[in-house]
Amino acid sequence: MKSIDRSQVGRIHSGRPPDVHSQTPPNRGEERPQEGFRKGGPQSSLSPLILGIDPGLAGTGFALLSGPGMILSSSTVVTSPGPDGARLLKITRHLRALLAENPPGEASLEELFMGRNATSAIGVAQARGAILAVLEECGIPVFEYKPAQVKIVITGYGKADKTQIARMLGAQVKLPEGKLDDHALDAIAIAVCHARSRQFSRAAVR
Repeated sequence: MKSIDRSQVGRIHSGRPPDVHSQTPPNRGEERPQEGFRKGGPQSSLSPLILGIDPGLAGTGFALLSGPGMILSSSTVVTSPGPDGARLLKITRHLRALLAENPPGEASLEELFMGRNATSAIGVAQARGAILAVLEECGIPVFEYKPAQVKIVITGYGKADKTQIARMLGAQVKLPEGKLDDHALDAIAIAVCHARSRQFSRAAVR
């Protein structure tokens, strides 16, 4: 996830190709809130599952949660250099497999941030566009969060680095065993952020 200077708080697959890395943990941890910006999709869903996504052309992370501290699975799709269309197709095929196997009620992503690396930002934008199209087609509501929002929810600090985020996630939820790459960790963080936002919103309505 890329940092921004703003500090205000504001979509698994059994037959995986060799370059899709997936982890499935046993259990859980718990809990804190935030509000994201919602795009498209129906007003509500019966599914309690949340899909967190960290889009990128070279690598896209996915995390499926059934609650703020309950990670069902995580995976990363890695694409090799080549035609952009083929790389995006690989990402969307994996996404469709995820949606078919464990249909989520909502999906969460970070808002697009145009940093100094224009090439990387273009790749992220391409992946986001392809992913958002699939989610819209499948009727999955999408919630977007600023990078600083996610960091505040997970660590309490809007400029936390990846090491701090990983440490706090490990203390709050049961992470999948084995080494997690940055894409998977970011997807988990985004999903946890939305789960807590949803939990907080429901509590506020009562």
